[in-house]
Amino acid sequence: MIIGGGASAVSTLAHLAGDPGVERITFVAPTPIGLGTAFGTTDPLLLCNTSVDVTSLVADGRSDFLDYLAARGHPVHRADFAPRYLVGQYCRERYTELCARARAAGTKVTHIRERSVGVERSRDGYRVLLAGGAVVTGTDILLCVGADVPKLPDEVRAHRGDPRLIESPYPAGRLRRLPADARVLTLGTKLSAIDSALVLCSTGRRTTVLTSPSGTLPAVRTALCRDDRAAFDRAAWSALDPDDASFDRRLARMLVRAVRAHRRSAGSERPRLGGDATRLLDHERRLAAEDRTAWQEIVAELIDTLNTHVPRWSPAARARVLARYRGLMSRYISAIPLRNARLLARHLAQGRLRVADAYPERIERAADGWTVHWPGGATETFDYVVNAAGYRVAPVSCTGTGLRIGGPDTGPGPEVLADLRLRLPHRRSPERIWAVGASAGGRYPIVNYLRAAAQHAAVVAGQLTSGTPATPQRSAARPGPRPTIHRSAA
Repeated sequence: MIIGGGASAVSTLAHLAGDPGVERITFVAPTPIGLGTAFGTTDPLLLCNTSVDVTSLVADGRSDFLDYLAARGHPVHRADFAPRYLVGQYCRERYTELCARARAAGTKVTHIRERSVGVERSRDGYRVLLAGGAVVTGTDILLCVGADVPKLPDEVRAHRGDPRLIESPYPAGRLRRLPADARVLTLGTKLSAIDSALVLCSTGRRTTVLTSPSGTLPAVRTALCRDDRAAFDRAAWSALDPDDASFDRRLARMLVRAVRAHRRSAGSERPRLGGDATRLLDHERRLAAEDRTAWQEIVAELIDTLNTHVPRWSPAARARVLARYRGLMSRYISAIPLRNARLLARHLAQGRLRVADAYPERIERAADGWTVHWPGGATETFDYVVNAAGYRVAPVSCTGTGLRIGGPDTGPGPEVLADLRLRLPHRRSPERIWAVGASAGGRYPIVNYLRAAAQHAAVVAGQLTSGTPATPQRSAARPGPRPTIHRSAA
């Protein structure tokens, strides 16, 4: 039973399809398979912030997404940032091909168009509870639930459902349909907020303001690709102790050494976290255009390395260290393509866009929109508020007999083990329930990344088809052999 229907779910199928030991695969998802929040958009303006090289349903070897695009006549390079709608098409077409491959091997594949609200243990396996009241059964459960629940900031949470509050930038068509003269405040300055600004400003709208507690925009890069040269010493990473007083100093030294080893230009500069957002965007846009962003060469390996070593730390150490580095990770791991930075800079220069230098103290609903109270006493009116503060996975909490998916975020959640299996608080043995992609965020630090989901899928599929749990060393960064995906004749 695969709960979820986004790219993580399709990647899981890619690693299971064709195995003769799998009798049945059932998807439980309310939407078409392959079209989740991230890649379900149809707006050609919106790009992935990861290159084609790492945007693949299969983690190992040459990018399967690159092969898909090339087979369809797209002039593409592994470093390119593809439109997100093409990834949705890729996932959807591969799903169809993989279903045919699985059925040819004797595996029945079905899709139940409902939302799962829970999983209960049964004598022969598990019962998956559906929102409509029905129940389906399976021997093994894979949680591939994406991060598609919008995070509503406190300032607007009481106004959920208000027609003047756009709770998510997606689908982008809702933003395009706003009145041309509307004044829009976007809550957020990271990836979904960037998408919101690009869509709103592309229609000629002259008043779009971005605001967030950090007030910072993502860094700018020209690629996010794997590199054949190793940036990090595995033994040194294994020796890092997050509880040691020298941890930060040793980690900083390792990062600086890795960037210097990959530096191609003497003009590369050290990363920055603060400063005026507009000036910093312009500065980093120029550095990227001049190929002076050596830090981007190590990011793919850094993500793999973090996903290998951080899961071995204690929960307290993980929380403590990741909180200290959240700003750095947010800016550089989730950087934006140079093309997006250029568009933002143009909108800023033309006065269509502004990045606020503060975050509202209060947001009040007015008769014809919103009144925003800024620090220092200034007020400003807006017609609409767009929430682009990010997304979270639907809460998964433990019950006496299994799991509750969605609903109130109450009670303890299951423990995600290093091999991606879940363990309930009241049981010693792990369940035959696995977390893949964003669902594994309780253990793995970087999960909103298709390559990480593909690595998870490979590890889980290896356990399901071999019956042998994966070791922690293989749980994220070094999955099993690349599965063959039979391509259509297109």
